[in-house]
Amino acid sequence: MFGLVLFILYKQMSSIDEVTWKEFSLKHPLALGAMIILVVPNLGIEFLKWKLTLKTLSVPSEKSDRVQSFLAGVVMQMVTPNMLGNFLGRIFYYQRRYRVQIILLTLLSNFAQYIASLTFGFVSVLLLSGLLILDDQYFIVPIISIGLAVSFLIFFFFEKVLNKIKKRQYAVQLKQNLKQNKDYRFKLLLFSFTRFIVFTTQYVLLMYAFGEKVNGELVLAIWQLYLLTIIAPSLFLGKVGVKESIALVVLGSIGVNEFSILFASLTVWLVNNIAPAMFGLIITKNRTRK
Repeated sequence: MFGLVLFILYKQMSSIDEVTWKEFSLKHPLALGAMIILVVPNLGIEFLKWKLTLKTLSVPSEKSDRVQSFLAGVVMQMVTPNMLGNFLGRIFYYQRRYRVQIILLTLLSNFAQYIASLTFGFVSVLLLSGLLILDDQYFIVPIISIGLAVSFLIFFFFEKVLNKIKKRQYAVQLKQNLKQNKDYRFKLLLFSFTRFIVFTTQYVLLMYAFGEKVNGELVLAIWQLYLLTIIAPSLFLGKVGVKESIALVVLGSIGVNEFSILFASLTVWLVNNIAPAMFGLIITKNRTRK
């Protein structure tokens, strides 16, 4: 799958003409700087979600463990399918009796981010009267509507699934924690929706940095880009190749320069995924040595 994506990306890049390359340049360096600065609130909001999860589970935790377990999760999500493996890096910092609950609520937190992308993508589809990459649109809105409704039901009635495993002590405790923290899921959604706005703003800033015209259509197209990205499968490295291929089709359909698209996608990937993962790898290695 990954090889196929890279091949498609190569074919798309090879079709870009020389004129398009000559038109591409960094025109607004300050916008690039602002985009890089936004990595702090981007990761900061995700860290707040992690702290909220630990608090909800009443897990005793020192600040150093919270930070290092979070960064370990950043590392692990880069090498797991669809970036869902962040719990693998987090659980080993805590006692075994908390690990299953940490896994379940980390997955719920990840699901909140998925819902945010799905919601904004749905709004984009409504405002643009369909997906930019398709001509036949009659089935798109009903499908996304059903998917969004089901996602919210799963998110808010997560503990109902646990009824099937109610004899397990961790399931009983988790249901009790969720009952005592009724605002937990609403806070997760608030953080996730805010974070979505932050990283889509990063993408918009990069488009402006490379001289692209920023307007409502571009913003809505970027929302559709993230909608399609969460649906597309990937093996590792934060969907590199997948996202770029989708971006070329989606943003290219509204006339954005292909090199601007590629550089924006790769820059977002490097700043939001690779740089934090490398930093996390250094931190967690130092902890292991100690």
